[in-house]
Amino acid sequence: MLALKLKHSRVFRSFLISYVLILLIPMLTGYISYLVSSNIIKTSSLEASAMLLSQSKDILDRRMEEVENITRQLSMDQDLNYVMNERVDGDHFNVYAIWKSWRNTAAYSLTNNFLEDFYIYLNNYNVIFTPSGVYVRPEDYYDLFHYEGMNRDQWKQEILGKLHRREVLPSQPFNNNGKKTNVITYLQSLPFESFQHSLGTAVILIDENEIAKMLEHTLTQYSGWAYISDKEGRTIARVGIEDAQIKALHVPDPIDGRTTHTLVDDKTLLISSKSTFNGWKYVIGLPKSNVMKQSVFIAQVTWTITITTLLFGIVAALLLAYKNSAPINRIVTIFREQTGQAGYKAKNEYDFLQGNISTLLASQKSLEDELKQQQPLLEDAFLKRLLRGEFESLQEIRTLLDSMPNMKVKDASGYVAILRINGYSGLVSQEIIHELNAARLLMKKFLQELGSVLQINVTDMDSEKMAILITYDEADASVAAEEIAAVFDRLREHVREEYRMHITIAIGNGFHALSDSSRSFEEARQALDYSVLLDEAQTCWYRCIIKESSSYYYPIDLELRMMNAVKIGELPEVRRIFDGLLEQNFAERQLSADMVMQLFGELKGTFHKLLQHNPFTDQALAEGLKPRVEQLQLSMSLERFRKEILGLLEAFCSRVLRKKEDSTGEMIHKIVSFLEQHYSDADLNLYRVSVAVELPEKYISQLFKEQTGENVSDYLEKIRIKQATDLLFNSEHTIDEISQLVGYNSAHAFRRAFKRVSGVSPSSYRKTVN
Repeated sequence: MLALKLKHSRVFRSFLISYVLILLIPMLTGYISYLVSSNIIKTSSLEASAMLLSQSKDILDRRMEEVENITRQLSMDQDLNYVMNERVDGDHFNVYAIWKSWRNTAAYSLTNNFLEDFYIYLNNYNVIFTPSGVYVRPEDYYDLFHYEGMNRDQWKQEILGKLHRREVLPSQPFNNNGKKTNVITYLQSLPFESFQHSLGTAVILIDENEIAKMLEHTLTQYSGWAYISDKEGRTIARVGIEDAQIKALHVPDPIDGRTTHTLVDDKTLLISSKSTFNGWKYVIGLPKSNVMKQSVFIAQVTWTITITTLLFGIVAALLLAYKNSAPINRIVTIFREQTGQAGYKAKNEYDFLQGNISTLLASQKSLEDELKQQQPLLEDAFLKRLLRGEFESLQEIRTLLDSMPNMKVKDASGYVAILRINGYSGLVSQEIIHELNAARLLMKKFLQELGSVLQINVTDMDSEKMAILITYDEADASVAAEEIAAVFDRLREHVREEYRMHITIAIGNGFHALSDSSRSFEEARQALDYSVLLDEAQTCWYRCIIKESSSYYYPIDLELRMMNAVKIGELPEVRRIFDGLLEQNFAERQLSADMVMQLFGELKGTFHKLLQHNPFTDQALAEGLKPRVEQLQLSMSLERFRKEILGLLEAFCSRVLRKKEDSTGEMIHKIVSFLEQHYSDADLNLYRVSVAVELPEKYISQLFKEQTGENVSDYLEKIRIKQATDLLFNSEHTIDEISQLVGYNSAHAFRRAFKRVSGVSPSSYRKTVN
């Protein structure tokens, strides 16, 4: 149900959107990295292909330059020039000169693989030199070596009869002694610088396959096609492409010596370059799919990783959003239930919490300010109640003292004094009241500034009287009385000199617990009444006045304090009150036998009153205590009297303590039972335990720690780990499933807790027991 609510929670959606946005950042980074990698691969592939193309271009340029240089050397050959310029009469041949010239020219075929097939035509002799021999009749050469589609007359006219200057003919089909091939023809008239007519023609037949090998080397990695065209756009050589396709490309001419890249139809990458030697254009066409094959592989890997990471990231985002939004939703729900709001009064939960928390803080600040303003009044009221003996127990006094940190009261020994300003009794005019108020304020300030080991607190009794509570540490008890006397002497001297007033100070006997300060206050009151018998204002100590022995001391407030201490089982307090009672009656008074009997009757009546209150109304308890009360007899021995009364008081306190222990044991059992029944709930916490047992969280935590020696959370963890060990031993559940079954939100938290408690990991434990 909670998970369903969270799915529709704005906090859950906010967390989820934030995590998804954070998740998209590395995804976007990965995508950008892929684009950069793809571009780098494309660029490097094109650069590598361009480099190979440039190398092929440079090689071919050198070969063609060598061909041109050879034709220059032929034109400068003396024997060949002699034969070309020799006048020929009829059929007369200078056989030796022709043979010598042929021998010189045949050697050039070894210098360049492009010169394997070449011939030189001499116009005057009408003969053809070839590396393999001399053809006296050109027709015989034509029969063996000729272009397909070019007859003999065209051959003589176009090839042998024209003037050629470094002319290159595109690739043409050629019959090489019966072998079909394609050749590129290089033509140069001899001599080299012939401008009007030539004496001969050097014809070099370059096998297209020789050039194609260079282009194929460039295409080895990515396949594709390539071609070379001359300045006029005629195809010199081609690989993997037809002439019609070349014409349809319309590749722009690159700048001489530079390489350009072009994308055609989004499928083919073109790399073109132009020779600075002869103006030929070199073009390579690479299929984009082949060039980007590595990039496609990287894309597949990248997208696979990206999608997988995205899926896992979304799952993690859902879990984190749930984990982080659940506490906020619970807090919002608690606020809404406690404040009674049916809906949110803000745009979102954060504004709602901020508004409510701000309101709480403002309210708390306002309360603190009000408390600070009321603090002096609260402290004065506390002091008056303390002196009147209105508190039921010492624990109540200590609790209230903890809430008033500014009050200077030590929970130790002390005295109570009453100060009276003499001479104003019965005077009630407005002027006198103002004068007394001012005098009291000045004396309060003076008292608070005096005393090195004393803590002094003052409260007004009426217009002319003040009650003074003096406390000190037990270690300073030996000097306390002297210090008190010195303080009041200085006060009396100060008031007389500065304000012309006389004061009387009455001090009761000392006390050793704040709960007994009311007795000292009552004694100070009696001492003040006694001080009227003195002739002048002075400090009157209760211990110094004459004690009346006509009546016993057992005031109603003292009886109530002792009864309250018994009912809550504070045995030390009970003993202290009872010992103080004995001291007042038997150490400071001389009681008659009748007074002792009456005091004993009052004490016995106190026990009967206790039997009417919880936890002594239970029949089983009363049966044991009531007979003891009835059998209580007065003893003439003070020590025996003390033991009998104190023994009965201890019996009453023991009953209370046992009842408390039984109640505490029952409460601990209830808490343990609830934990054992609900340990599998991942949201189980101290608040839910407190609701179940109907006690405050702080009290439960303290009580459980005192009784068991460990915290509630540690005990719950041990229960969960114990159940987990049983499941690991007796079930086939996975560790993740077990972590959920025993109340953990995540397997990681379960593994850490299991190792912390048992010392080994869950998987190691399962292997060990199996």
